[in-house]
Amino acid sequence: MQEALKLETRLIEAIIRSDCESLNALIADSLIFINHVGQRVTKTEDLAMHASGQIHIEAVTRESFDACEYSGCLVVNTCLSVTGTYAGQSANGRFHYLRTWAKTDKGWQVVGVKSSAA
Repeated sequence: MQEALKLETRLIEAIIRSDCESLNALIADSLIFINHVGQRVTKTEDLAMHASGQIHIEAVTRESFDACEYSGCLVVNTCLSVTGTYAGQSANGRFHYLRTWAKTDKGWQVVGVKSSAA
């Protein structure tokens, strides 16, 4: 569980800073991400939104966290309170994330995410 918490903390810090270099390292090229409105978002699209400023996260507060570790895989269930903007519009809210991390040849990377409004 400690490994999952460290990885999630690194990911959230990179998201808040829109640190595309760190995000690129932490997210697998084959990412499957379904956002809270049911849209599929690729890694390329996600990084482009951060690079352009279309996504701007001001603060994230972790409300809950649970993780299970399997051979070469971490499954994380977390609830986050997010303050920020998306395409110039307020994107504040509480969101549940079910995130899957896999041990790849590049280290631990997010391979799957499903988010929903809390």
